[in-house]
Amino acid sequence: MRRPPSFEVKRKILGYVFLIPVAIMLGVFMFAPIVESVVKSFTNWSGMTGEYRFIGWDNYVRIFTDMPEYWRAMSVNARYAVIATTIQTTVGFFLSVLVINLTARWQTFFKVSLYLPVIIPAAAISVMWRYIYTPDYGLLNQLLRAVGLDSLTHAWTAEQATALGSVIFTNTWRYAGFTMVLYYVSMLDIPKEMLEASYIDGAGRWAQIRYFYFPLTRGATEINFILSITGCLRAFDIFYLLTAGGPGTHTKVVSMWIMETAFQSFKFGRALAMSIVLFLIVVMTMLVFRRILAQREES
Repeated sequence: MRRPPSFEVKRKILGYVFLIPVAIMLGVFMFAPIVESVVKSFTNWSGMTGEYRFIGWDNYVRIFTDMPEYWRAMSVNARYAVIATTIQTTVGFFLSVLVINLTARWQTFFKVSLYLPVIIPAAAISVMWRYIYTPDYGLLNQLLRAVGLDSLTHAWTAEQATALGSVIFTNTWRYAGFTMVLYYVSMLDIPKEMLEASYIDGAGRWAQIRYFYFPLTRGATEINFILSITGCLRAFDIFYLLTAGGPGTHTKVVSMWIMETAFQSFKFGRALAMSIVLFLIVVMTMLVFRRILAQREES
């Protein structure tokens, strides 16, 4: 005779039953569109009709052989990712060191104040900073004129020398608070007794930063690097709203070229291929950085 299933087996079966709706939702709204996008990237689909024909690897071959603008845009993404991530990580780290050494009341104030830009919509941030960067009546140029530095005024988002830097500064202002919170949470795990003992032994603030705060928050550094770099490689909203890719194509990123290919040239098949190439680059970049940081952590 068959033995009745045990309670543990029943519990596992019930768990799988509850997972069925989630699996269906993921399949319908996530995996099915991904598969459809991959399939249609091998077609000449215009996006306007349901008609298309398979053209093999033509879209992918064109990306690597006949689309220099795609790789120029990718270089913009790469420069933006490296510079913005470096600045954001540095600023966020030192802000967290500053905040964690304040009293509880001031910690709460600065945590809320610095994190507030993270939750503000990109459209609102872009409108605000476009006003700040306006050449004639923008706040930044007005401040420079007020202190007698008229020679330093610029059309910040309309000049090649300053357009990308303006976007990077805006991005840092927006996300430095997020990085600060990551480091702050990581620094909470550092025993206060160890910091107090090092202070008694003569370790100053810089020594504590070098030998305690920095090495003991490598996990936060890894998370921030991966999130920031992959986010910068996929950047769209802040470039589109702040500079519109200008001046010329100096700040036009890959996502903007994909949008124009799909919705202006009506070449959705090619745009899907461009998106998949971008996705693979983001994934490989994430894996490479994860490997590098893991090796450093082991050493």
